[in-house]
Amino acid sequence: MSIFPAISVIAHLALLPALLSLRSSETAGAREFSIACALSAIAIALLTAATSFSVPLVAIPGHAAMTAAFFAILLGLRRLVDQSVSIGFCATLAFAAAAAGLLVDLGGQDSFGVRMFVIAGCGAALLVVIGLPILDGGAREKPAFRAVATGLLAVALTGLVHAVGSAPEASPDAPFSAAALAFEFSLAFLQIFFLPALFVAVILTIDNRVIASLRTMLARDPLTGALSRRALIEDGERTIADCLARHRPAAFLQLDLDYFKQINDHYGHACGDMALAHFVETVSAFLDGRGIFGRIGGEEFGIVLPDHTEERATAVAEAICRTVRDTPVGRAHQRIRLTVSIGIAAALAGDTIMDVMIRADLALYDSKADGRDRCSIARHRQVDASARALAAAAAQLREADTHREQLRQTA
Repeated sequence: MSIFPAISVIAHLALLPALLSLRSSETAGAREFSIACALSAIAIALLTAATSFSVPLVAIPGHAAMTAAFFAILLGLRRLVDQSVSIGFCATLAFAAAAAGLLVDLGGQDSFGVRMFVIAGCGAALLVVIGLPILDGGAREKPAFRAVATGLLAVALTGLVHAVGSAPEASPDAPFSAAALAFEFSLAFLQIFFLPALFVAVILTIDNRVIASLRTMLARDPLTGALSRRALIEDGERTIADCLARHRPAAFLQLDLDYFKQINDHYGHACGDMALAHFVETVSAFLDGRGIFGRIGGEEFGIVLPDHTEERATAVAEAICRTVRDTPVGRAHQRIRLTVSIGIAAALAGDTIMDVMIRADLALYDSKADGRDRCSIARHRQVDASARALAAAAAQLREADTHREQLRQTA
């Protein structure tokens, strides 16, 4: 009796708690893969027992459990990559893979065709296991990737049916050859490692999605959907540094909604939140990807404009003022007219994002002092130590305001 199937069963049982933990988080496909892991462990145990103890009747529920495991795997893959195939197609493919595997199994191990099919199944299994976490995003976006992954998985599952219960040990009298070595390796991989490795790949794929989702949540302001202050500064720093290194212009706009406190006091915070979301939607639609747009804090926002001279940035700022002014928020019976004041600063050689933001903030004060609903240019003001200290203090106040706002929204 070979110990290799027992290793596979133990690996399945070790991975089952991890899959069940993902199932509790309601991650797409986790429930189906948890069921598949349990069913495949049962199937491998039954088929191994049938082969080792020469009890053919035990193989019948073993093959049934393996077919059900195939079906669960295909359903999990269908949900994981958002594939719009029917459940009936998954059931048909699972049954076909199991039936094809049984037909291959009837050919024995000495047939050249069977050996090539097992080697092909191993190759397909390796591609699925390695490619699933790496190409996850592309598989969801491109139907061709999804179709190829499904086909490779079907070939791998067919080879698995033949491998389960077969001893991956070469006969001592058989001549050594590269083909024989490849066959023995393929048989061993399918029998011992394929399904556990597939479930590990699934766990890694789901974990990658969770991490990407958390990064997106941290990079976005939860109220408006604009970039958070941290993401705006990080992306803006890279963009401005790249522009300056290539001797290309860049500019920063600092925007502040006018009389926002009066909107909150008169209409309530819910209406104020709606106004902020509407403002972000309006400006984002106007920019249409031309700049990096984020929320600095409260009613203050920033835009990094790569490849924009001071003149071009001024034209953009003036157009934003007009667009916001002409796009009130609210329903027909209660329209709130918004206006925005903007400070403009061009990036100079050696500038950091904070240097440009400070100059834009000083220009914003000029716009406020001149009557609001307008834009002002910072020109070439020098940023001294006191300006940096004031900017740092203002940043801390914005962080505190943002924290209070998040507590109010979750209360």
